[in-house]
Amino acid sequence: MHLGRDQVRCVVFLAVLFSIASLASAAQNVVQHTFRFVAPHDAQVVSVIGSFNNWDPDAGVMIDEGQDIWSVTLPVSEGVHHYKFVVNNTKYFEDPTADAKLTEGDGHGGRNSGIAIGIAAEKVQLSDSQFENVLGEVSALTGKDILLPDGKYLHKFVYIPSKFIKEKINTVVLAGSMNGWSKDKTPMQDIGNGVYQIELPLEKGVHFYKFVVNNNRWMNDPASDKEFEMSDGNTGVNSAVFIGPDGRKLSKPKPNHINTAAVAIDGFSIFRSNHALIRIRVQAKDATAANLYYAPAQFNDVWQSLPMNLSESAMGFDVYSVDADSASDEIQFIFEIIDGNQSIYLSNSGIHQSLVKAKAAAFKRSMAFDFFVPEWTHKAIWYQIFPERFRNGDPSNDPKLTKRWTSEWFSMLPGEKGTMDDFYTGVGNVWWRKYGGDIQGLREALPYLRKLGVNAIYLNPVFEAESMHKYDATDYRHIDDNFGVKGDIEKLKGESLEPSTWQWSETDKMFLEFIDEAHKQGFKVIIDGVFNHVGPKHFAFQDVLKNGKDSIYAEWFDITDWGTGGEPGKPGGLQWNGWGGKNSGLPAWKKDPVLGLADAPSQHIFDITRRWMAPNGDVSRGIDGWRLDAPNDVPHAFWKRWRKVVKDINPDAYISGEIWHWAQDYLQGDEFDAVMNYLFAQAAQDFFVDVETQIKPTELATRLNRIIYNYPLQVSLAQQNLFDSHDTDRFSSMFVNPDISYDGANRLQDNGPDYNPRKPSALEYKRMIQAFAFQMTFVGAPMIYYGNEAGMYSPDDPSNRQPMTWPGMKFDDPEVGFNPEIFASTQKLIAVRRKLPALQTGLYRQLIADDDRNIFSFIRENEQGRVYILINRSNTDYTIEVPVDLRDANINFVNVLGQNQTTLTTGNTPDARPELALTKAAKSQKPTNGSLIISVPAYETAVLVDINNMK
Repeated sequence: MHLGRDQVRCVVFLAVLFSIASLASAAQNVVQHTFRFVAPHDAQVVSVIGSFNNWDPDAGVMIDEGQDIWSVTLPVSEGVHHYKFVVNNTKYFEDPTADAKLTEGDGHGGRNSGIAIGIAAEKVQLSDSQFENVLGEVSALTGKDILLPDGKYLHKFVYIPSKFIKEKINTVVLAGSMNGWSKDKTPMQDIGNGVYQIELPLEKGVHFYKFVVNNNRWMNDPASDKEFEMSDGNTGVNSAVFIGPDGRKLSKPKPNHINTAAVAIDGFSIFRSNHALIRIRVQAKDATAANLYYAPAQFNDVWQSLPMNLSESAMGFDVYSVDADSASDEIQFIFEIIDGNQSIYLSNSGIHQSLVKAKAAAFKRSMAFDFFVPEWTHKAIWYQIFPERFRNGDPSNDPKLTKRWTSEWFSMLPGEKGTMDDFYTGVGNVWWRKYGGDIQGLREALPYLRKLGVNAIYLNPVFEAESMHKYDATDYRHIDDNFGVKGDIEKLKGESLEPSTWQWSETDKMFLEFIDEAHKQGFKVIIDGVFNHVGPKHFAFQDVLKNGKDSIYAEWFDITDWGTGGEPGKPGGLQWNGWGGKNSGLPAWKKDPVLGLADAPSQHIFDITRRWMAPNGDVSRGIDGWRLDAPNDVPHAFWKRWRKVVKDINPDAYISGEIWHWAQDYLQGDEFDAVMNYLFAQAAQDFFVDVETQIKPTELATRLNRIIYNYPLQVSLAQQNLFDSHDTDRFSSMFVNPDISYDGANRLQDNGPDYNPRKPSALEYKRMIQAFAFQMTFVGAPMIYYGNEAGMYSPDDPSNRQPMTWPGMKFDDPEVGFNPEIFASTQKLIAVRRKLPALQTGLYRQLIADDDRNIFSFIRENEQGRVYILINRSNTDYTIEVPVDLRDANINFVNVLGQNQTTLTTGNTPDARPELALTKAAKSQKPTNGSLIISVPAYETAVLVDINNMK
C-alpha cells in the first residue's frame, strides 16, 4: 500500500548515529532496550516515540549525554516495533540505519524506522530439503481452487509461521491487494499443529499479499508464485498468487493435434455499444489459427465469420480474441480452432468435428452491458492539476505571505524563518509555502489546455482546508476560499447537517462557473474525493474534541478511548484512529461491519456527492465524476453504496480510485469504473526509464497483457494511464535517476538524499517523449501531470508541486522555464490519439518483442482498420520489417510521426482542439510480401496508419 502525502508537520531526514544496547529483562518477553540518537545542536528536548510507548513523546524522553548524544532505556516487548525521534516537540527524524525491510510508511509520505527486539529478530534457517518439505506440506493443505457460480475462485491460503520464525505465534492475518493491505480484516484460523489457513473467493488474475504475524511481522509466503512477485517498495517483494486456469505444466503440444482439454471460452464482454470482445483459450502453441462464427440469435441463415487474433500468451495458454460488432439484442456464436490440417469447433455443448453440429448448439449471449463504464472516458486525455500551484489568476485572494511565482524553489524566500537548513527540517519552510493558485487561474488556463489537446481535467482537492494540498478537509460543503473570495464562508449563517440549509459561497459560485465554462470548451472535470479521513479542524471533529461523548458527531469518528478529561491525544485524553495511525492529524471516519462507514458520516458524504454533482438539482452544472483518495482505507461495502448514489445522480459519471496495486475487487461494476493505473506507470518506468535494470521487450509484453486483460476491457479502456503524480517524482526526473524502484528513493529530505534534481538532458527528454508516444497509443486513457508537457522536473513531494512554468514567464532559476519543444511534441502525440479511434477504443495485440535489438511493436485495431506502433527503445537506428495483417496487403500506410509527414490545424469553435493532418509532402508505403520495411531512429517511435484514415 502506498502512502504518499507531505506531513502537516514536516517529516525530515538527517544522517544520524544510532547504537543499541540490549539486556534481557527478568520479565518474560520484555527487553530493556537503549535508544541513542545524535540530535541537532539546537535540541532542547528529545524523545523516542513508537509502537512500544503509544507514540507518546512524554513516555520516551531522552537524556542528554553530551556532544549532542541523547539516550533512553525503555522496556520493549519482543517483536517488531516502529519508531521515530522527536526533537523540540516539532521535528521528526527517522533512523536511516534501521533495517530497511522493517520500515513502513508513516501515513504522511515519510517512513517509520523499524527494529526487531529479542527472538523476533531471529529467523529459522531451513536447508533446501527442509524448505521443499514445507512447500509440500503447504501444497497438500492448500488443494485446488474451486470455481464458484459467480465466476470467482475459492482459494485457500495456508501458512505455517513456526517453520520460519522463532517467536511465539499469537495471530496470523492475511493482508494484500484483496483487502486493501489491512492487517486486521482477514485473520487466519489456527487449525492446529502450527497451521493457519483461510479460504477466500477471489477474482481471476494475480493477487499480491503477505502474512502478518503477531500484528507486526510482514512475512512472505514460501509457496508464492515467483513469476508474479513484485517489489513491495521496501527492498522486499510481495508474495503473489495467480487465480484461474493455469496451463504452465501441460505436456508439450503435438503437430496437427489440438489438446481439447485446454480449449475453453475465455471471455465475453460488451466493452462499448454493439461491440463484444470474445475470447477463446487454447494450449500455448497448440493452434495455428482461430475463427469466430456468429449471427443474431433469432436468425440461423446470416452467419458471419471473423478471423481471431492471437492477443495474449500467458500461463501456458494462447488466447485468441476478436471484436464482434452486432446491433442485435442477442447473438449466437461458435469457435473454429485450427492446427495444421486439423480443425475442431467449440460450442456451448462442447467440442465438435462438424461446423453444422456446432452451430446447432451455439453459445448465446446478450449484447447488453454487464456493467456500464462511461464511454466518454475511453476517449479522455486527462490532465491532473494541483490547484494551489497551477495558476494565480487573482492576486487579491492570495494567502498571507504568498510566494512570488517565479522565485527560486530551492532557496530562502521573503518571510521565511531560519536558514536554508530549515528548508525541509526545523521550521520546514517548504511545507508551508503558498503561491496563490486559484479558480480564476484555472479558468484562464482553459485555452492553453485546449491548445495542448486534452479534454478531461482531474483536480486535486478543492474543498475548504488548512493546508496547501487540501487533503485535510475542514468542510466538504464549500470550496476553499483561498481559491476564490477570502472570508466568504465565514459570512454564511445557519448551515447545519441538513442539505436544505446549505448555501453557496461566492467561491462556490466561482467554481460552478468554472465548471460551466470548462464544459462549454469541451472538458470533463472530476475532483478529488477524500472520503477516508478529514483534517483536525473539520467542524465535526472539533465538536467531538469539545463535547466528547455528548457531541452530535460522537458516532462519526473512530474513537478508541473517550478519556478522563486529559488533553486529546495524550494519556487520559480522547484517543482516535486516523489516516496514518493512532491520534494522527487526519482523523478517520468510523467503520461499520455492514455499511462500510458508519451511517451518519456516510449520509453526509452522500449529501456532499449530490451537492457537487447536481448543484441545485442540475446535473449539467455539476462535476463529471470523482477520483477517490486512498479508497482501500474504506471498506468495500461503503463504496458499493456510494456508487449507487453517484450513478443514480448521473449514470455517465466517472469513478476512479487511487489504487497502486491490482484492483480486481474494485472493478467488477459495483464500485469503481477505473483506477489510477500505477501498474502501467511501473511497467513504463521499468522499460523506458531504467538502464541497467531495464526489462526486456518480452517481459514488457507479458506485463502489458496482464494490465489489459486482468480487467474487463471496458475498464481497461478507461484506466487513467499515468507516469507520475503529486505522490511521485516527476517523470522527466526519473530519466535522470534510473534504476530505482518506482516512487522509491526519490525524496531528497529522507529516503533519497542522493537523488539528482538537475534538469534533464536533451537525450533524456527525447527518451521521455518516446514514452509519451507509447502512452498515447496504448490501451487506456492517458493522464498528464501538470507541467510535464512544459518540461517540468523535480524529486518527489514537496518539490513535485512547484509552480507551473507558463510560457513567457522568466524564473529566477535560469534552468527553469517553459519548454516549447516538449510542448509541441506532446501536443502532436495527443492529436495523433484524437485523430485515430483505434487508439482510443481499439483492441490490442503485441506484434514484435525483439530482445536483441530492444524493439517493441503492437497493433491497435477496430472496425476502421489497424494502427501499427513500432518502438525503438535502443540507442541504435534500425530498419524494422513489420509483418502486416492479411487484410492490409493493399493498404498504403503513412508514418504520422515521421519527419514532415503531418501538421496541426485548429478550428474556430469554442471547443476546438488541434487536429492532425497530412502535409503535401507526406509519403506512404504499401506492404511488400506481407511486410512493411520501416526505418526507426534510436529512441523514436513510428505510428503507421492507413492513409485513408487520415482524410
